[in-house]
Amino acid sequence: MSDAAMMNVNSPDAPYHDTGYKYLFSHAELVQQLLEGFAPPDLVRCLDFSTLTIANGSYITPAMKQREDDVVWSVKMGSGTLYLYLLLEFQSTVDAAMPVRMLQYVAALYEALIKDKHLDLHQGLPAVFTIVLYNGDARWRVAGNIREMIHCPAILNPYQPNMSYFLLDEGAYSQQQLSDTRNAVAAVFSMENATDYASASAAIRHMAQAVQQMPDKHRMDRVLSRWIKRHLQRNLPQVMIPGSEGLLEDTSMLATNMQKWYTQAHDSGRQEGRQEGRQEGKLEGLRVVLQQMLELKFPGCDVSGYQKLIAGASEADLVRYNLRVAVTNNLDEVFGML
Repeated sequence: MSDAAMMNVNSPDAPYHDTGYKYLFSHAELVQQLLEGFAPPDLVRCLDFSTLTIANGSYITPAMKQREDDVVWSVKMGSGTLYLYLLLEFQSTVDAAMPVRMLQYVAALYEALIKDKHLDLHQGLPAVFTIVLYNGDARWRVAGNIREMIHCPAILNPYQPNMSYFLLDEGAYSQQQLSDTRNAVAAVFSMENATDYASASAAIRHMAQAVQQMPDKHRMDRVLSRWIKRHLQRNLPQVMIPGSEGLLEDTSMLATNMQKWYTQAHDSGRQEGRQEGRQEGKLEGLRVVLQQMLELKFPGCDVSGYQKLIAGASEADLVRYNLRVAVTNNLDEVFGML
């Protein structure tokens, strides 16, 4: 993927859920490490990773929802082909309808393969291994198979859909578990889970060590360094992050700069907090003065209907309301209702 394409994928204007994973998992080496580090070992041993080929990752589901962020690969498995459907699920809440969604997406994948004449139906359909990669804060508590969601008499069981997906819940892994998985994708997850400089720095060292062991380490260094910059820009918005050093060039310099960036973000956050506190104190003072003036000017009047308006008013609005109390004898006029 070109630098321009990377900037498009990781644009600051892109939706929050876009953490650059589509960019990472458009590289065969990282898809292989994802599977080797987290998929069932018996499955991994059956795959010929030298045949990994990226497929079209944009399909129209039966619900007419286009999946642009998902990644689909094909790989040889014995004498057949396995399709890997990697669903990138970046939302703050767990989706209870995931089994239904996965059924739709796999059906859409099959439909696309049939339409594009990629398979001979007389020879059957290829297998699909669906992975839900989830990085929300809440732990995943959703059925792993759509069959678990269907309640019906036993006589109807043979006629119900039956499909499981493989869940990869990043936040369910401890930093020690990720550290023990010695590959770059585990280091990416460690970086995502890091909450401070120390854990982020450890993730960077983990990633550098993993990249050193990769066959095309210089290309992977560029890929992961770009992702690190995007990740830091998203998590430290108060700090200007320059082009980050490569993991192979000078990991210690990157770690030193990260410490500086985290410190700047912390100081900036404290300064913003103080400024916000001063501003809120000023607004609260204007609200108190307005309430007192209203009680003096309109004794016995019910001003409760204006409380929401007062609470959400800007500094300029509160100053204007205070001035109007002095020059009008109508409560509605104070708030511009007349």
